[in-house]
Amino acid sequence: MARILIADDEASIRDAVSFYIRKEGHDVIAVADGREALSKYADDHFDLVILDIMMPNYGGYEVCSAIRDKDPGIPVIFLSVKDSLIDKNLGFKLGADDYITKPFEPTELVLRVNSCLRRGRISSPWAADEREDAKSSTIILGDLRIETSTRCVFVSNKRIDLTAKEYEVLLLLSRNPDTVFSRQQILDAVWGVDYFGSAGIVAVFIRKLRQKIEKDASHPTHILTEWGVGYRIV
Repeated sequence: MARILIADDEASIRDAVSFYIRKEGHDVIAVADGREALSKYADDHFDLVILDIMMPNYGGYEVCSAIRDKDPGIPVIFLSVKDSLIDKNLGFKLGADDYITKPFEPTELVLRVNSCLRRGRISSPWAADEREDAKSSTIILGDLRIETSTRCVFVSNKRIDLTAKEYEVLLLLSRNPDTVFSRQQILDAVWGVDYFGSAGIVAVFIRKLRQKIEKDASHPTHILTEWGVGYRIV
């Protein structure tokens, strides 16, 4: 069972989302604005956060940024009536793990919530490997170092904060150096085969990773693009 924080100023949305997520066996705390969301988050432990973007007293973007400063790894899902690629791109840049546009099917939301939880901190697809390989849990690729037992990433010995999805994309590539993965392969491995979104989200996360681990994101030396095929790490 996961503990999930929902923030949306529409009572009907809060009630519907809470109902369907509780049916999955999760514990839900639902609030009506950004300030209350931050207050609840500061006083409690949550495994996933669902945020409406347009809320009074701090919108979803502001709340997400504040949460990311405290906990870079917690999965965050945005809900919004804004459905343009520009809005979605901004949401992912600010640290969202998923972005769902209103109106939405409750079943789809539940699938995405469970997908984030399975591949987040509760049940990482690599968790078993990390426990079994705790004594040899360091991946080193040039100046990039990944401590899989603690999910810590370093570049030139400087700690880099990654979201749960950013870490999982990086780990997938790093455990298979010089192997080219297509966008769809990365999407299936990290987001899950039940994910409803476009494989284009992978490019957004690759760009975010490059901005964090590369000395020059426009001329990457770690994560390379194989045009027309996909990505690989060296």
